[in-house]
Amino acid sequence: MDPMSDDGSELRALVERLAEPGERVVDMLPVDKGNCRLRTTPAPPRDLELSVFGGVLWHERSMASRATSVVLDLVFSTQPTRGHFGDPAARRKCLEKKHAFWGTWDSLAGGLLRGLQPVGPVLQKILLLTDRRIQLVYVGGSPKGTASVPLEEGWRADPRTIAWVRDCKDYTRGHYQLGFTDGSWMPVFFPRTVRDRFAALYPHAQHWKAPLPDVLAGPAAQGRP
Repeated sequence: MDPMSDDGSELRALVERLAEPGERVVDMLPVDKGNCRLRTTPAPPRDLELSVFGGVLWHERSMASRATSVVLDLVFSTQPTRGHFGDPAARRKCLEKKHAFWGTWDSLAGGLLRGLQPVGPVLQKILLLTDRRIQLVYVGGSPKGTASVPLEEGWRADPRTIAWVRDCKDYTRGHYQLGFTDGSWMPVFFPRTVRDRFAALYPHAQHWKAPLPDVLAGPAAQGRP
């Protein structure tokens, strides 16, 4: 549900309660993990999973549950290896190959990517944008209706840490990469009903054919004077 729609007015009112005194809400966008090109966006390692609404983490599960999960991972390849995410020696190649994600799992991009793949009964993930922060808000299911749905706050950052946005419509519409000031980047996905609003917030998004900007290499590498 889009909190900014007429049908989402009750949910919007709940999320607005999270605003701090004097804080201005810019938008609330349903969001999920995205993809770019044909490269799979990784899941965080088991030991770095995030729990929301009391979700059971890997080390808390029974041996039978873990064994079943391992078998499914082997059959369907749902659990990528740690790979070279965040390896400085691999960064230049990742930029050139336009990898979907680069950054340590505790970087700005890594934290958001972990937050978009939590363990727990999440009904919806909302990206709350204000003049002070960009933050994930989790919406849980409730049998009592929208007015009583549980909310949980997640990953949070200063909106000024978003250094660049890239439109990944070469993959499919609604997918974007966010690049952060610490040099990390990752993909997000917005449903059709809200993607135009996100595009309006970042009208100078990089074209999908453009190289990934390197914020660690200075203005020249980013195409700025």
